[in-house]
Amino acid sequence: MAIENGTNSYMPPKTLMLFENEISPLMAFLGNQDDYVLYNNTTPKYFIDFWAKLNLKLPKFINNTQLASLNISNIVPWGWSQLIEKQFQSLFNDKSKFTHLKSHDDHKQFFSRISSVKLIEELSQKTLPDFVSLPTLPKIVDDTKAILEHLRANNDGIVIKNLWSSSGRGITFIKDEKGYNQKLNWIRSQLKKHKSLIIESIYNKVQDASLQFIIDNDRNYTFLGINYFDSDEEGHFEKEYFHTPTKLQNALPDNKQWIQQLAAQLIRAMQTQNIHNQYNGPIGIDVMFIADENEQVKLYPLIEANLRCNMGLINLHIKKLLANNVKGHWCISTFKPGEALTFYVQQIQKHPIQVQDNKISEGFFPLTPFTNNTRFAAWGLIEK
Repeated sequence: MAIENGTNSYMPPKTLMLFENEISPLMAFLGNQDDYVLYNNTTPKYFIDFWAKLNLKLPKFINNTQLASLNISNIVPWGWSQLIEKQFQSLFNDKSKFTHLKSHDDHKQFFSRISSVKLIEELSQKTLPDFVSLPTLPKIVDDTKAILEHLRANNDGIVIKNLWSSSGRGITFIKDEKGYNQKLNWIRSQLKKHKSLIIESIYNKVQDASLQFIIDNDRNYTFLGINYFDSDEEGHFEKEYFHTPTKLQNALPDNKQWIQQLAAQLIRAMQTQNIHNQYNGPIGIDVMFIADENEQVKLYPLIEANLRCNMGLINLHIKKLLANNVKGHWCISTFKPGEALTFYVQQIQKHPIQVQDNKISEGFFPLTPFTNNTRFAAWGLIEK
């Protein structure tokens, strides 16, 4: 939203700012005890103690006032925008080390969904494992006529995405012409605002997943692993799994080489697109397991490339704290005032934590603090 707005004075909605601050302790699981996490709330002692008992020393939580007095060598935000750069640039004596983004026009298009479209077009030209399927490619359109033509050519409907949004925002699903007419005003307003939109076919989704990569400072790409997650019908995040969902266990190929083969081709596609020239850091590529007309499960290899930290990256780090072969998930809940702490106490009592070799093997655990004033909190649960 900040990138789309394009100004250094952009202010997110208040609810989003509250969410951002209350969920920011998730970043602690990406760091180590020598790092700092910016968190403008008081961190409850029980939260620090909970993880210390598991021999995990979290980074130190600091607020904006404490941040100003520190000698900072590097900053890792959840995601980059010109707003983030402006906000933290004053902390660095040598500004040349903090010139992350190029001109506004360059980074605005780079961080749009257009980069994902270019990436999947590049990937479609490469040899992919048999388990991977690319029935159709997304299209960039600039008028309603093209959208209607695409809808009529797809019996299962289409999804329309604007260029700058994520986490299920800026997306609408259209199943038929009646739905098209109902959404026509939205389509026209988005075309007027963005000049173009992205349209994709709707598939018979079996399971959401993501492939995680990272580009280091030397422009080297590394594949980190695969995650499985759920999202609702509108594409909003619901939960990440610590295990392979049951409905996929018999559908996946016995040989796991297909994942490595696909990851290698995705890296080649990103290299060809020169992603490393404008960005270093984590990349989460959303993928989707789909059922074809014969009910055979295949993998659609690139829905969107998220050039930022993402829930799947957090999941990989949380899984390092868990015992092998556990089953469970983590998610983010919304609470009314006064509910969060009660929920936490109930869950800790109902699902007491169990540990094997300093790894969580069972029970409920907090991923962000729970207080009487908490509105948003993340938590995990390992099932018996």
